[in-house]
Amino acid sequence: MQNKTEPSRQLSLFEGVDLAILAIEPPSIQPPATRPQRPRPSGEVPAPLATPLAPGVAPPLVSQPAPPSAPPRIAPPQEPTPPATRRYDDGTHRFDYTLRRASRRSIGIRIDDQGIVVSAPRWVALGQVQSALADKAAWVVRQHGLREQRHRAQQATRIDWREGGRLPYLGRTLTLRLGADGSTARLQDDAGELHLPLPADSDARRVRDTAQAWLQREAMALFQQRTAHFAQRLGVVVRAIKLTSASTRWGSATACGTLRLHWRLLHFSPAIVDYVVAHEVAHLREMNHSPRFWQTVGGLFPEWQTARSELRHSLLPPWE
Repeated sequence: MQNKTEPSRQLSLFEGVDLAILAIEPPSIQPPATRPQRPRPSGEVPAPLATPLAPGVAPPLVSQPAPPSAPPRIAPPQEPTPPATRRYDDGTHRFDYTLRRASRRSIGIRIDDQGIVVSAPRWVALGQVQSALADKAAWVVRQHGLREQRHRAQQATRIDWREGGRLPYLGRTLTLRLGADGSTARLQDDAGELHLPLPADSDARRVRDTAQAWLQREAMALFQQRTAHFAQRLGVVVRAIKLTSASTRWGSATACGTLRLHWRLLHFSPAIVDYVVAHEVAHLREMNHSPRFWQTVGGLFPEWQTARSELRHSLLPPWE
């Protein structure tokens, strides 16, 4: 199941251009011309050998030393060409983008945390890339603006890891309290407080790690409970539940009955948690996203469409 927080967008703009490869015949090699022999004047006698040979004995072969071979030439290692940052400007729309060359047959546009990334075949000219961008310039500017707006809103949800910090938990907000007795974190439900067994002057990293350990324990307990509920209703067997922190998926399921669920779902409402769990349990019956799959999800959790829309518009606080 894909992470609905902000999916990467990729649009194919340039399809199926064939690259012609011309076969070149290697040049033929002619044998070297032999030097014509100078005719020997009549009566000329060849020079005698230094040592007379016995009749019937061939002259000894004299081996000549081979010339020293040149050392092999080793090409210096080539550094990979870094992606180029370029500017698109047609007078109406203007933006910077990163151009990456890749082994592919189309031009793709992706808008992510790194900005606007254009992937193009190595053999496509820059003019063709610019032409492809011209066709989608308005879309790129609009989507990039929405991405930046969402990023600013997400940064506003940053958690302050200290005494009095605010932690989203199952659709509400807990206040962090330091200095609790004992060795484990404790939720004071009626007060909406999470008490951590840490000194009041603990650094932010230590507070975050302690809160994370508590959230992961809570996530596993809740996932086990809700998975058992939906699996019993559907009549399937869940063999294992594992926590994940994948950046692009809230959950996944394998045919052998293993579910992986993102522990940070606990920032969201119980309805969102139920939707994701029901979604993955339904995959144990239908390993696809066919109409029959969505009917199965609806049978387990009728409010799935409302919860999915809520998840798509929810902001996940930066975990820093």
